[in-house]
Amino acid sequence: MKTYFRKIEDLISNNEKCPLPLEVIPNNMGINLVSVDAIGWQKQDDGQLTSLTIYFIPKTIDPATENQQPTE
Repeated sequence: MKTYFRKIEDLISNNEKCPLPLEVIPNNMGINLVSVDAIGWQKQDDGQLTSLTIYFIPKTIDPATENQQPTE
């Protein structure tokens, strides 16, 4: 089994292969690529994909405004 881990920037700038086409993330999942840090996956020796993980960049929350109610 082989494990792969690629940053989104590397996949885009180096035109590297990924088992999940990157356009699937914004077009089918509705997630902007700037919110994705990396993608990791595992393949068996015969090439079968066994896992795929999308690593997101969490939103930073300002502690000063964390408990405030949204205004309308």
